[in-house]
Amino acid sequence: MRIKIKILTILLLTMSLIGCTSISKPKDQGEIIVAPKVAKLDINGSWKATNYEIMDSGDKNEAEDLLTRRISFNSELAAIGHNYLGNPKYKLKVMNPNYFLVNEYKWTKTDLGNKDVEITSVSDDNNVFCDFIKLDNNSGLLIYKGVLYNLTKTDDSTLRQWDVGVNVRSEDSMANLNKNYNDPIGVLIGLKSSREKLSTGEYGPAGYRTLWVSFKDDKLNEPKEIKDLLVPRMNGFWSIKVNYTENKGYIDEEFEVTQVNEKEQMSKVRPMALGYDLYRDISFIGNDYIATQYYKGTNFKNNYFAEQILPVDNTKTLKGVDIGTLLGEEAQKSFYMAWNDQVGNLSKEAKEKLNVGAPNYENYTMIRKNGHWLIQGKISANDQDNFNGVSFNINYPPTKKLVNHDKLFVSWNSIKEVVPAAVDAYTAYNGRLVFIVTKDKIDIYQIRNGSIVTNSIGTINLKNDESVVMCEWVVTGQSVDKWDKVVNLIKDSDKKP
Repeated sequence: MRIKIKILTILLLTMSLIGCTSISKPKDQGEIIVAPKVAKLDINGSWKATNYEIMDSGDKNEAEDLLTRRISFNSELAAIGHNYLGNPKYKLKVMNPNYFLVNEYKWTKTDLGNKDVEITSVSDDNNVFCDFIKLDNNSGLLIYKGVLYNLTKTDDSTLRQWDVGVNVRSEDSMANLNKNYNDPIGVLIGLKSSREKLSTGEYGPAGYRTLWVSFKDDKLNEPKEIKDLLVPRMNGFWSIKVNYTENKGYIDEEFEVTQVNEKEQMSKVRPMALGYDLYRDISFIGNDYIATQYYKGTNFKNNYFAEQILPVDNTKTLKGVDIGTLLGEEAQKSFYMAWNDQVGNLSKEAKEKLNVGAPNYENYTMIRKNGHWLIQGKISANDQDNFNGVSFNINYPPTKKLVNHDKLFVSWNSIKEVVPAAVDAYTAYNGRLVFIVTKDKIDIYQIRNGSIVTNSIGTINLKNDESVVMCEWVVTGQSVDKWDKVVNLIKDSDKKP
């Protein structure tokens, strides 16, 4: 009898566990990973905006008006003044608020400390209606239409749908529904493969290639590969490659930049020997700037002395663009603060190995973390042959001078749920596709209603130790066709003897 009771208990427990799992699965289209529902809505209630700061393109008159309006959140309605969102979706995450503001909104003027807080995103399908940063039970910050508001809670009452109209939908949300979601998509992905050690003991050049991937009529087309790096710019397409030459016994690597269909090169290989080896790698490419790392010396061990940002139009220079000149005074201040903190945390032994006398504002680059580009500075070593230096993150967002599109339309947690081995991800700026990068491949998925459809629609195999240095998107049929023609033109040219 006891055995029967135990078996019945196990069966009941199993059924209850199964009942806790609910995943929507459209027929023949894969599962959709949906963010967990917020069990308790901590921002529930009525709030009042007390002051504001214009973040980007916010309207000052609208911001002033909202100071006199009611802000209310509950499970069936989000109300910000006279803008309403019926049946809102709430997604809760716990993270550093400064990191969130920098990476999601490129905002650095508000310092909220290093303590993690609750951040609630209010959305309608693919569109974020607003973000709420909870500071405590009675105060918070609201990011809405390019404005950052300070909020205080007034009471627990809320507006209901019948107060403002049944099944309302935000006019802002409807206006911002991505009209390009079903448009053709194209992306140029720049890839760098690592150096190989030669039989001579020296290191050979890094390899670079570009992949063109297009998506049209709900179909992913076969990827096309071209050698070197193809960069789209405002004035056309440009080819960038690294020339690896030996000049009077020294290795000399220099960038060669050429406009497609033009014979003249913007940057040519130096005819004169430098008197030392110069190794250069590309870490990131934007429309107008390249992030690089370099080594100058005679004992290269596949480590780099310093970082540099170079203009595409003048890559032959040995002097990088300092962060203040490129991004402004606030960026330079952020660099100094991060450098100073890093130096303060170094041991006495480490300080003796590093150049800590003063910050080098040219010594910075771009790195990837959790689907975003970040700026990273470096303290170089005194002995570059035996010590690699120390890097530090700079709490300042890359502006459009460096990155045009860096928004991740799905959460990093949902990406890791679909692909646990993910190390990076990129999303098309119309919110339709996500490219998830692992160590050996790139898996391509569709996004539907703000969530990832778990059936991959394509896979790109990567070479050993290959990394992404460029990801340039284009949306709309005419533009995708234009980019496709340029890629085909280059491929045909490469075939000619």
